[in-house]
Amino acid sequence: MYAGYGLLIDSELTLPDLARDAAPGAPPDVVVRLGPVAPPTADAVLLPLGLWVDGERIGIDVPGVARYSCSGGSLITVQPAPGASDDALRLFLLGSALGCLLTQRGLLVLHGNAFVVDGGCAVVLGHSGAGKSTLAAEMHRRGHLVLSDDVVPVDAAGRAVPGWPRIKLWQDALDRLGLPSSGLDRVDDRFAKFHVPLDRSGSLLPVPVRWIYVLDRYDGPLRVVPVTGAAAFVSLHEHSYRNEVLVGDLRRTHLARSADLARTARLARVDRPHGVDSVAASADAILADIRSTTTPGAPSGRRAIREEQQHATRPTRAVGA
Repeated sequence: MYAGYGLLIDSELTLPDLARDAAPGAPPDVVVRLGPVAPPTADAVLLPLGLWVDGERIGIDVPGVARYSCSGGSLITVQPAPGASDDALRLFLLGSALGCLLTQRGLLVLHGNAFVVDGGCAVVLGHSGAGKSTLAAEMHRRGHLVLSDDVVPVDAAGRAVPGWPRIKLWQDALDRLGLPSSGLDRVDDRFAKFHVPLDRSGSLLPVPVRWIYVLDRYDGPLRVVPVTGAAAFVSLHEHSYRNEVLVGDLRRTHLARSADLARTARLARVDRPHGVDSVAASADAILADIRSTTTPGAPSGRRAIREEQQHATRPTRAVGA
């Protein structure tokens, strides 16, 4: 049994990225099984990127890797393609498939990174290649606890649920941060992208989301611009993880969760100049914006997490409502 995102996961595929469950005997929240996956029916909604929604199932077809089926927020079935490696199976299982399953469980799943500062959670959003993970690594280097990389689930109470204790970084990002790649596991043998473990221990509680920053590029100096009103909804939808599957009831739940989060979190856009390596400057700007909106005397990120953990009696599970 494994533990991750506040869930207990019983998986037939080994998941070394996840922590082993410290309370054996508890019933799993999610079951992962290897076996045949029925193709989408004639009533299914076929979507881009190999995605489909068929009643209570969300399907993901990854050529040369596997067909995944997420059912009812509690079961993921994986049908491997001939010759697919376990690493490739895990890559899409812990990314797209788990992200879709968390959406089925009623969470608002964002495509970004989350870190703790001043007792709250800041979420950094952006399209692939925007530099989210590099920025998260910079925040970690500065002493801020990173909750999640790539997939950030937000529960009904507006709290970010912690994910795996690692960040995925390309070789050039490691070079900029002065981190060696020797000894690191590759995300995929075909790419120079690596799993960078985070030095955190113990179970973390969900942390209230207080700030959301969307990384963007433009022709001008670095700036932080507040985003409000309808634009906030557009940003949250645009940067939701696998937003293609947000149809029917899933879309209605997403809109409700987005409205709740927009009321309690500050959302801003971080405009960065084209062609400039602005990781450190972006971190400076985000932290300055957070300081300008933080109540004086709030405990620091690591201290706040420790204080919350002292009052916890059992791990919090990621459930919908």
